[in-house]
Amino acid sequence: YCDCRVDKFGFADGWNYNEIWIDVIVVLDTSEAMGSDALEDTAALVESLISDGADDLLITNTYLPFYTRVGVLYNLNMTKADKVHGKVAIKKGVKEMDILAGFVAALNMFDDGLNAKPDRANTRQVVYYMTDSDFLKEGEAEMQGLKNLASPGYYFSSENYMLALQSFCKANCFCPHGRLAYGGSDPAIQASGGCYHASTSGIPFNNAKSTCSNEGGLLATIHDDQKGQFVNKLSVMAHAKSDYFWIGYEKSDAGAWQWEDNSDDPYTNWGLDEPSTNAVAKCGYVDSTSASLAWGAGNCKVGFPYSCQYTPCSVGYKDC
Repeated sequence: YCDCRVDKFGFADGWNYNEIWIDVIVVLDTSEAMGSDALEDTAALVESLISDGADDLLITNTYLPFYTRVGVLYNLNMTKADKVHGKVAIKKGVKEMDILAGFVAALNMFDDGLNAKPDRANTRQVVYYMTDSDFLKEGEAEMQGLKNLASPGYYFSSENYMLALQSFCKANCFCPHGRLAYGGSDPAIQASGGCYHASTSGIPFNNAKSTCSNEGGLLATIHDDQKGQFVNKLSVMAHAKSDYFWIGYEKSDAGAWQWEDNSDDPYTNWGLDEPSTNAVAKCGYVDSTSASLAWGAGNCKVGFPYSCQYTPCSVGYKDC
């Protein structure tokens, strides 16, 4: 889901627009820099984002399992019946939009929206500026301040502004507070590699595994050197009181090593004379004192810290 791919026409490839659940506030540029024609086009674009439930755009029907709230003139409660076209006009004498004032107004609208629906507290909030940069003519310069304000990976101008719907998909893929994202080459969807949280508690392997499972995750797996460095970083950041920590790799009763994520990835990083042939050495751990972060096979009843990995917040994870 977090790939957010689109086809050559800009339509969703492998995911559905109507499975997006975010809160979006559109900040419209009504300054003279925008121009009347561009404002009319923008108003039509805002209206096109909202679906009546039959099209694959942003669903605002609050009775459906997944829905998005959209606000621009209607305080985060726009529906297909609400119109922007004809209700906004260029403000004469205002040369450029006040970017900060628009942001403050958006935050106030989010606050009002949460007062109306407190259950949306964990929903991703998106401030979407629609300005003259979306409709640049040849030779015109972009608003550098607005470009600097945009989150990495979320700026688009006249050449690619129709990727807005894809950006909503990206915004719908994130790690909740307290969990660190890993992976993803696109800076806008770093959470695609999963979300992680380290525990400093030194507990037996099976306890660590069940704790992660009860929280909807699993013991962190390691499939390459980069991931190994990342998991070790989690342990360091959490100030773990041990030089060793569990990973989601254990020996089955049949004698085969297997990953918690059911992967058949062949990558291993065993240390010298590992994995141990000791009968009780059935659980994998990392030796953080080793320069290569070598693994060992240890007694599952020993108490080591651990990290859990979780699916990022996206469709189906409204409790994130």
